[in-house]
Amino acid sequence: MIRMKKTYHITSIACILLLCFVLMAQGAYAIGEFSLGLNAGITYDPNHLEPSITQWNTLAKTTATSVEQITIPYSFAWGINMRYQFNYFLFRIGAHFTSPYSVRGKADANKVTISTYQFGLPATVGLIMPLKQRTYFFIGAGITYNYAYLEWEETAPANKYRFADSIPGFHYMMGAEAPITSKISLSVEWMHQEGRSIPIQDEIAGSTKQTISVKGDFLLFGVNYYIPM
Repeated sequence: MIRMKKTYHITSIACILLLCFVLMAQGAYAIGEFSLGLNAGITYDPNHLEPSITQWNTLAKTTATSVEQITIPYSFAWGINMRYQFNYFLFRIGAHFTSPYSVRGKADANKVTISTYQFGLPATVGLIMPLKQRTYFFIGAGITYNYAYLEWEETAPANKYRFADSIPGFHYMMGAEAPITSKISLSVEWMHQEGRSIPIQDEIAGSTKQTISVKGDFLLFGVNYYIPM
């Protein structure tokens, strides 16, 4: 936890220093451009369910006669972003949401349903490697606000747990963009994010605590519209 906080603070300071440098920079190749974008893509195992699912599957195989194992989910992700490009620098603020909605398993009479979702607000500072106008590669990093929700319900015995919390974190990303018209472009982005909550108390019975990790990778495809300035 201490290590994550240190990394979070270092990333924040680096972003602030880079922003100050950009505001002082002069004489590069182009004026600023502002765009709005829509993103859609995929992620694997939002809110890092794998350890709990693996533990349940292992126990079910050894204790039950009829088992439908829980599958670790892939999840559709969608969102929006705003970007400002100035000289060789990119400033990006995004919002994305992902949820596999319900993940199910069964061991004899015990049915398990997992409901989870994740909302993220990443703020990124990046470096642009231009090929030509609005055709470029970029790499970047920044801080992220995450909100994570997790509910685990079993029928035999009847148990239900619910955990939700805001989770600070950081991310890094890379991507590419190419124009299809004078104002519209297509993009592809890969983002890796890190973050972990403090132990969260169960909202239903208050009898247990659990941490939630938002560590994961997102592959996003986007359509962007450039606003004349």
